[in-house]
Amino acid sequence: MKRFMNTLFLALIIGALASISAFAGDKGKGEKKTVTFTEDITVNGTLVKAGEYELKYDETSGELSIIKNGKVKAKTPAHVETRADKAKNTALRTREEGGSSQLIGVTFGGSNQDVVVGASASSGGTQ
Repeated sequence: MKRFMNTLFLALIIGALASISAFAGDKGKGEKKTVTFTEDITVNGTLVKAGEYELKYDETSGELSIIKNGKVKAKTPAHVETRADKAKNTALRTREEGGSSQLIGVTFGGSNQDVVVGASASSGGTQ
């Protein structure tokens, strides 16, 4: 009986530690999604060819990364802006400029925030 209780206690401890590490992961640090660019797009001055990429936003560094096959193809400063409701799908926002498409924002499906390319809006005034 003592051996059974020790084994049960050990299993509970391992289960608790595993669930803590699963929930701790990247929670609150950002978003990551796979998207397909249907056309060439410019991100922070870097031309990104049409194709499938992973978009990763890191809140701690304030950077949006465009990744293909584990290699970062482009990085740009970005910030989040609150949405009125949760997005149903992941969407890219672009702007035509100088004959090419510029990435200006990303909305990750299920999120109530938009990732906007560019430095965070200032609070006004000089420091």
